[in-house]
Amino acid sequence: MSSSGYIAIALQADDGLYLSRINRGSENPIEAAKKEIDVFSKFRVVTVGPQQIALLADNGLYLSRINRGATNPIEAAKQNVDVFCLFTVSNVGPNKITLRADNGLYLSRINRGSINPIEAAKERPDVYCEFAVTTFFE
Repeated sequence: MSSSGYIAIALQADDGLYLSRINRGSENPIEAAKKEIDVFSKFRVVTVGPQQIALLADNGLYLSRINRGATNPIEAAKQNVDVFCLFTVSNVGPNKITLRADNGLYLSRINRGSINPIEAAKERPDVYCEFAVTTFFE
């Protein structure tokens, strides 16, 4: 993210942790994992249509819904924007949003014990689908 003149956001989950790209070798899942905002938890916003965005991670890859069978985790995985990288934004409160993936499911923090991945998982948004937004003009 070395370009200047763009908007970046950090998203805070219901548990108070910021969404972050986690390097797990060949995969870069997005998880609610950080107590403070750092380079891995800032995402460049690319507007692609009315209420529709793509998010670019610090590694230069776009966030994407990845179909892994029973789950649809969000990962920093694509060099170019495709349909799986598009998220529909809805405002649900002051500086609070939900994101809906291409499959119609809302992004949600999923408690999997020691990790909290973000997955396209809910037909209807609940508190786990709401993310507080911090905006940066860089």
